[in-house]
Amino acid sequence: MLYSTQQQLICRKIKMDIYKANDSKQALALYVFKLVKVSEFMKKYYEQKQIILLINQLCMIIFFCYEFLQHNIVGTAKLLPLAIITIMVIYGAYIGFVNMKENITLWKFSNLLMLASWQFLFTLSEIQIFYTLSTLLSVVILYQTAQFFLFFFFQDSTYMYKKEKDWILQIICLLTLVAKLINDKMFAILFLCQFVLSFICIVFLFLKHRRRIMFILKSEKKHLLRSVAVLIFFFIGYAAFFAENPEYLSNLGWYIMILFPLFSIHAVAFKNHIFMKKYFLLKEGKRGLILFFILVCMISLGILFRFNMIAYFIIIHTLFWFVLLHFTLLYKDIKKTIVNSDTEEPKIMSDSSYAYNLVEIAKEEKLKRDFSNYLHDEILQDILAVKNMMNKSNKEEIHEIIVKTLDHLNLSIRVQMEEYYPTLLKTLTFQENYSSLLEMIQQKYGMKNIDISFNCSENLFLVEPYQLVIYRILKELVTNAFKHSKCSKLVVSLKQENDEIELIVKDNGIGLMVNEKYVRNDHRGLNSIKEQLFLLNGKMTISECNPSGLCITILIPMKGDDSYEYFINR
Repeated sequence: MLYSTQQQLICRKIKMDIYKANDSKQALALYVFKLVKVSEFMKKYYEQKQIILLINQLCMIIFFCYEFLQHNIVGTAKLLPLAIITIMVIYGAYIGFVNMKENITLWKFSNLLMLASWQFLFTLSEIQIFYTLSTLLSVVILYQTAQFFLFFFFQDSTYMYKKEKDWILQIICLLTLVAKLINDKMFAILFLCQFVLSFICIVFLFLKHRRRIMFILKSEKKHLLRSVAVLIFFFIGYAAFFAENPEYLSNLGWYIMILFPLFSIHAVAFKNHIFMKKYFLLKEGKRGLILFFILVCMISLGILFRFNMIAYFIIIHTLFWFVLLHFTLLYKDIKKTIVNSDTEEPKIMSDSSYAYNLVEIAKEEKLKRDFSNYLHDEILQDILAVKNMMNKSNKEEIHEIIVKTLDHLNLSIRVQMEEYYPTLLKTLTFQENYSSLLEMIQQKYGMKNIDISFNCSENLFLVEPYQLVIYRILKELVTNAFKHSKCSKLVVSLKQENDEIELIVKDNGIGLMVNEKYVRNDHRGLNSIKEQLFLLNGKMTISECNPSGLCITILIPMKGDDSYEYFINR
């Protein structure tokens, strides 16, 4: 994969600016200028995130030390929340560090875990300012949890009532925050309203898009039920054991409310643990043995030196900070080694998945740099030359030639960009994105005068990565029809029913017999489609239309088992 998710978002923004440009010169110059800036920005993005995680961990250690000196957060009643906080911090930082492709889903998940860990931590303090911060953070976390829950399950795609939901949740969140500064009773009422509205929004959207949700539940029910059962069993057991000690049950309901969606997302996203396992060189048994001996040593030292309970967590977080520092320095060292080696990869790379990923990142950077240089040295120079010609020439004929050349160049680059990485805008539905694709092809072959009829439901949903597969297949089939069919009308039908995607492309052109040589020969485009369909257990049927023309039917079973793993690892 050449572009990370963060880069894709920036490039989409660039493309939107290009489409808004007044003319071809402006569009192309804008594209080249911004693309060069993107490369420089993305170099430092991951390093900045590493530093933020280090600072966050250091701040948490300082907070623990302060509470230790103030003799706060004492007693075994604080053990469960401190353990939950520590697990969330370590897990959130781990996800942040291994997310070297800047996947936006992983960053959101990591940030939410960090935010929730601070809120949980502030609730344990007896100092008023920390209690106030905890209360304010609870409002933000409730909002962010609801948003991320929907973001994840809808795979960052547009859906009905998304904007209305955003407005409702944002307004009630702001009102609740303001109410805290005015009156505690008003805050309590609005916070309850925020919780109820968040729950209603999620339930309403799930019911409105029940086909999609049922597909997800059907695909992931085993992992979801397992996660829910583990969480409920643990908290019920804990509550039953400490039923006669109310101090042990403080904030238990809030922990469940926040951990339930996060735990469910973890169960779906990392169910096979491939994402996590590849960063550990030791086998699970040996890792478990090491952790066991570390735990025994810490408990023994604690008993010997009579540690306060919070001292254990100070040691754990301090050790983890040094682990994060180690990986930060490792990233910088290996990055320098990669940059200084253009001909061969250092031998160290084969010994670590972390280091191997750095090699992949370096390759991406080199490709971006080469692509930017090409645009700057080749495309931009031509544009500037044409611009100078326009300024010096007063002949209308030359102006027309230049404008046509620029228009052609503009369209060519846009087509190449779509070929390089298809643009599925998150602000548009799948139906609107595919309609835009058909319009672009129609514009490219405008001289053909072919009318396109596109039949597709506005509520069509496709999970990752099927939306890109259909995009590429649709583009190939429609382009082939424009090139070879000699038709005047093209009918495209796309639907998803009973966990199966059906794409039909029909034309009224020369038909199968005349076009048989093209269809039967090993054509590169059709071969590419056949390869993708083979990998996805799909099939393609080619038949004649009555009275004339060609009909190509694509059937692909849509499976959701690995969809979310693809979504977070793309």
